[in-house]
Order: sequence, then C-alpha cells, then structure tokens
Amino acid sequence: MPIVKKNDVLPERPVIIVLYGVPGSGKTSVATTADNPLLIDCDRGADRAVQRCDTIMAKCWKDIDSERESMKDYKTIVVDTAKSMIDDYLSQYAIDNNYKLKTNTLKRFGQMGEDFKEFVNFLRSNGSDIVFICHDKETADGDVIKHSPDCTGQSKDLLVRIADQVGYVFIQNGKRSISFAPLDNFVGKNVAGLGTVVIPDYGTTEFDTCMSDIISKVKISIQGKGEAQAKANEQLAAIREQLAAAMTDEDILALMEATKLLPKIMRVPFFSEMQKSLAAKGFTFDQDKKLFVKV
Repeated sequence: MPIVKKNDVLPERPVIIVLYGVPGSGKTSVATTADNPLLIDCDRGADRAVQRCDTIMAKCWKDIDSERESMKDYKTIVVDTAKSMIDDYLSQYAIDNNYKLKTNTLKRFGQMGEDFKEFVNFLRSNGSDIVFICHDKETADGDVIKHSPDCTGQSKDLLVRIADQVGYVFIQNGKRSISFAPLDNFVGKNVAGLGTVVIPDYGTTEFDTCMSDIISKVKISIQGKGEAQAKANEQLAAIREQLAAAMTDEDILALMEATKLLPKIMRVPFFSEMQKSLAAKGFTFDQDKKLFVKV
C-alpha cells in the first residue's frame, strides 16, 4: 500500500455503524433504509421488521460464508444481530474446525475475533458499509443502570473499537430516535459529531433514506476532518517559517496574530515552541503585558 502523506486528504472509505436498543425500538427497520442493503439475519427476526430487503436467512456461519460472492452486489451489509454472529455462529464454527477449542475458551475467543475481523475486512474491501444491530444489555452499577450493546466481553470491545458510530435507539414521547453521544450510563461513539437523530415515520420519503442519510453524514464528516487536518498542517508549516524569520517586535506581533488561526489543539504546543525559539533570539514572554519583549 502506498504511503499517504500527512497533508494528503484520505479517500472516502466504508463506515461501520452499531445500533443497539430494546426489542421493538425499530433497529432493524431503520438499518435497512441504508443504500442497497443486504440483511444477514442471524436472529431469525427479519419478519418482524416493518419493511423487507434481500435477506440471508442464516442458521450457521457456513450459510453466511457461502454467500460472500453475492455480497459484492450490495452497498450495505446489515448484521442482525452481532451477538448471534460472533458469540453463536463464529463460536461454533471455531469448534467445528478445531474441537479442542470447545474447552479452551481463551483460544476460541481469539479465533472468533480473527474470523470476525477477516470477514469485516472482506466487506470493506468490497466497498460495503456495515450496520451491526445489537440488543440493549443493562448492567447495574450501584443505583445506576448502564446500557451497552449486547455482546460477550471481548466481542463487544472489538465491535465498539472498529465502529465509526455507536448509537442507542430509543422511544420517547412516541418518537423513535438514535443517540450516538457517549454518556456515563450509555455506551456511544460519535466520530461524526451527530446530534440526536429522530427516525422519521414509516412510509415517508424521509424514512426510506434515513440510514443512508446518516451514513452519508458520517462519511462527509470523516472526509472533512481529513481536509481540516491537511489545512492545519499547512498553516503550521507556514507559521513555523514565519517564526524562523521573526527578528523584530513587529514580526512577533504578526506571528502571534497568525497563531490565532491555528486549531485550538495546536496553539499551546506551538506557543511552547515559539517561546523556546524566540528565547534564543533574546526575547522573553511578559506575563503581565502578554507580549514578547527583548531581554
């Protein structure tokens, strides 16, 4: 793979969305409003969704594995549920291939993780977006009830780690919504910085493209972050040239104004760099005047 330079804008890539929530909250229905979806039904609940899409009615991992070539014809792969795929199908598949893993739980989880990552990488190589559906798992922490995607230990950690967005689907005042915000009592992940998404009513044109619109916003946000990072690096390089050439009070005042254009996360480290560089030229920072002065 060629080296991507730090100022290069990364190409658009497939994204991974995790949706979890209580039964009946509409997870599967909204997931299948993605672009050209294929549903992998590991929970045997496709008939409960308010709309149908092309579906693999899977009873074991081989049912899924045998359809890899067909998956290339779809833009989005929806897995319902991730727990069944990982904890049930891939677990039994690992044991079928190596009976010793039936009693060696640690190695079995390791093999399941490897098989799962290989499958995800295969879908990504096809350019497919992936939506994983999970049930809501409630755990008590004192008086607080915490919510997270229902997957066993390592599987949940893996799922959350590879996901771009993790959203909790809930019903409030009769409206179905998705919150991606990570909270003290809700697992979430919000790379794109999306607000709470209200799921449109079934039968509307807005509902028909709900997940497709979410995925599009996530991709635009990720792409925008790459462009912003490239622009920030260019700004930093220009200001460093300005710092190297600064010799007078006027030069330094202009430099301090230019520094304000940097992203906030870059300003403090660059100010430390500026203090060190200007100290070598005989300037020190006066805390009272908020200016660099000649020693």
